[in-house]
Amino acid sequence: MRSVPYLRLLLLLALLALFAGLIVWLIQSFLELYYATRYHPILGGLLIGVLVLLLLVFLAASIYYLFLFRPAPKTERLPRPAPPETPAEKWEAARRNLAQLEAQMAQIQDQVARAALAERSARLAQQLAQPQLKVVVFGTGSAGKTSLVNALLGRRVGAVGATLGTTQAVAVYDWDLPGIPHPVQIVDCPGILEIGPAGVMREQEAQAQAQAADLLLVVVDGDLRQSEVDPLRRLIALGKRALLVLNKIDRYTPEEQRLLLQRLRERVYPLIQPEDVLPAAADPAPVRLGSQTWQPEPEVAAVRDRVQAVLYAEGGSLALDNALLQSQQLGEEAKRIIQAQLRRQAEEVIDRFQWIVTGVVFANPIPALDLLAIAAINAQMVVELGSLYGCKMNLQQGRELALSLAKTLAGLGLVEGALQLTTGILATVAEVSVVGFLATAPIQAASAGYLTRIAGKSFIEYFQRNQSWGEGGMQAVVRAQVESAQKSGWLKEFVRQASERVFRLR
Repeated sequence: MRSVPYLRLLLLLALLALFAGLIVWLIQSFLELYYATRYHPILGGLLIGVLVLLLLVFLAASIYYLFLFRPAPKTERLPRPAPPETPAEKWEAARRNLAQLEAQMAQIQDQVARAALAERSARLAQQLAQPQLKVVVFGTGSAGKTSLVNALLGRRVGAVGATLGTTQAVAVYDWDLPGIPHPVQIVDCPGILEIGPAGVMREQEAQAQAQAADLLLVVVDGDLRQSEVDPLRRLIALGKRALLVLNKIDRYTPEEQRLLLQRLRERVYPLIQPEDVLPAAADPAPVRLGSQTWQPEPEVAAVRDRVQAVLYAEGGSLALDNALLQSQQLGEEAKRIIQAQLRRQAEEVIDRFQWIVTGVVFANPIPALDLLAIAAINAQMVVELGSLYGCKMNLQQGRELALSLAKTLAGLGLVEGALQLTTGILATVAEVSVVGFLATAPIQAASAGYLTRIAGKSFIEYFQRNQSWGEGGMQAVVRAQVESAQKSGWLKEFVRQASERVFRLR
């Protein structure tokens, strides 16, 4: 993609060389003609004047097009700031993110969304001031998550069962661990990979809880499936610390346990270290001895001891890492809300200007769609769109941007395409029986409105990318907007509305 401007430049230079040869030939021809008319001073001077004028026009056109097709200067990417490493740096970065979030929330018009962000921000600020570690038990339905929580707490706090999806909602309990100054929150989540709309909603809640965890206990009851590895990989990529618990080991022989644990350690390495893959029997099956039934005690000591050791050694760092991640995610969510809000406002601006252009072109039609005339109107649209996105520009700058995009539209053949497309759609909307002005004006006006919308949507992308067209350049953005408009069927609806509002065709 980046080599295209250079190829165009080479082609332009070749054409300039051809034109230069033609100019030399033209000069020679003029000189011969001048010598033939040298006894007529007025006619000779006129010929010289025409020649000079042609040379000046050629020179101006060459300079203009060389400037138009020059390769875009390479922008130097500023080095990214180093991520915080020390506890003090992480705490300060999280606090700074929360302060920026306050400024972002002031821009959000949706009161419900703003209130939800404010509540989450307040909880995170409290977490920074008074850290409380959070352990989230995560995994597929009926892998034994609730049984593991019961066994770790030493009391029955949640219902267990063989039915998939026994845990329907998030449950939070306090867990006292020796050596940890404050009670640890242990969270029992609904299972993932459940079917049906309700299962999808429960999985989304489980994923949200896992992303907010300081430490994850990922529970399985057998070998890992790929559908279980993928969520784990995404959580580890966020920086989450995880322990993998192989539950229900009482169902396997000692040799099967050894082989299965070895297999799991190989599957999850290096996401999870071998010492963090632990066996457990949270709710062992009853054992029948003769006429009596014996209920074995839960075997979760390895899990409890490893959790305690990790939280004791890494708890402070894990809490800060989690707070920093949560503050970053809140900031990104606020940005998405603001971007959606700005896009709605920008769409209103585009709608207004597309109708202005449509009306103006219909009232004063031209033989062919004159993009330069439309750009004069679109310049104000560019200025208003830029103002929405915090980019202050004057009308001259807006006109230059509108003209550059108009040239791109023409270069991509979208002007002729818009005329043909609009003509076809207009014929299906209403039968046009008039001639001359009335036959061409609706088509040209609808085409102008269509191209104005394409231009406006393209400029939204430009301003959202901090005044950059991206790797593919302006052409790629314009093409994407054209494809989007065609797929959505927007043009047909627009022509229908235009015929009702402006054209009055029945």
